[in-house]
This record gives sequence, C-alpha cells and structure tokens, in this order.
Amino acid sequence: MSVKYFTIPSGPFEVNTYLVYDNENRERAGFIIDPGGQETKIDNLIKENDINLQFILNTHCHIDHVAMVNYFKKKYNIPFYANENEQSIIDNLKEQADYLGFDFSGEAISIDKKLDENEEINVGDITVRTIFTPGHSPGSTSFLVNNQILFSGDTLFKQTIGRTDLFGGDSDKIISSIKNKLFKLNDDITVFPGHGRETTIGSEKKNNPYLI
Repeated sequence: MSVKYFTIPSGPFEVNTYLVYDNENRERAGFIIDPGGQETKIDNLIKENDINLQFILNTHCHIDHVAMVNYFKKKYNIPFYANENEQSIIDNLKEQADYLGFDFSGEAISIDKKLDENEEINVGDITVRTIFTPGHSPGSTSFLVNNQILFSGDTLFKQTIGRTDLFGGDSDKIISSIKNKLFKLNDDITVFPGHGRETTIGSEKKNNPYLI
C-alpha cells in the first residue's frame, strides 16, 4: 500500500493529528490532518521522511483541531482545506478557547479551499474522498483514503460518538451521518478518529452502544 501515515497526539486535548503521504511515489507527496500541536515533532517527521507537504485537511474546525493551521500554512506555504459550513466555527475561535481554557491568541484562520460532498483529492497515488458528516459541528467531514482507511474526526470513535454539546453540535445529525453514510462503507475499513484508538466500521456496527 502506497499510503503511509503517522499518528501524533497533539495539544492539551490530545487531538490525533495525522501526517499522511505516498510512500512509493518519487515526489513523496503528503498532507496533514487536524494540526492541533506538536509542530516540532511533525516538522522532524516531515524532514526525516522527505515528505513534500501539499495541503492541510481539517475534519472540522474546533479550536483543538486548528490550533496549528496557520503555523503549517506559513512554514510550508500550503493551503488549508475544510468544509465551508465550518466558517461559523472558525469565526468564534476566541470564544471556544475561552470556554475550554485553551490558550489561543493567533491570527484569524481562513479556508483556502472549501470542500464539497464526494469531492476527490489526488496526492501521488493517494485518492482522498470527502464524506460530509455533520453533527459534531456543522461542516464535519470524514476523509476516505484509497477506499481503505477513514479519518473520521470527532464524528465516530471506538464504541462512542462525538459530542454534540459544543459549538454547532446536533445529536440527530451525527447519528444520521454515521448510520446513513459511514455505515454504508465496507466493514473492513479502518477508522482513525480525532481522539483515541482506531477501530473498524464493522466493529462499530456491532459494538457501538450509541448506534446499535
């Protein structure tokens, strides 16, 4: 498999930041998902593995997931991709930071490319398909990579689901997103969530108490 990835728990809420790249393509093109912190460690991984970073993808834009977006945008001169419905979340980052006790005094974050439903993004031999999965936030988006692995953000976790009591949450929508979209995927797809350990679609169909 040409896809290689690193999982880097980042920031005070241990967001799973993912560094994904094409291990077999000569250009070693890659991208970063949900940069929440650990920028020095990630910089070292990029350098050690000679990764040609192309863009930033965010599953959603709560403060813990976007804390280092501007850092990576500026350092690598790359664009930031997110669903346009996350703009309202970006607009109140200061309020989120205050509520969560998060230190954030950086510049405003701007979305450079607004992602649509079922959009395909190609990086070397990697194909990323966007799946619009609102509920945890208005524009929450999951990323299916090469129809093998799913980055689910804070929508689906191992035996639980994302919170809906935060900014922009909707409990009915998150259940619908999981059952009507993510659970339509193959059971053997590995799910890499925004926090915690990985799981599979099949395991969550059988064992997730919020979805049985």
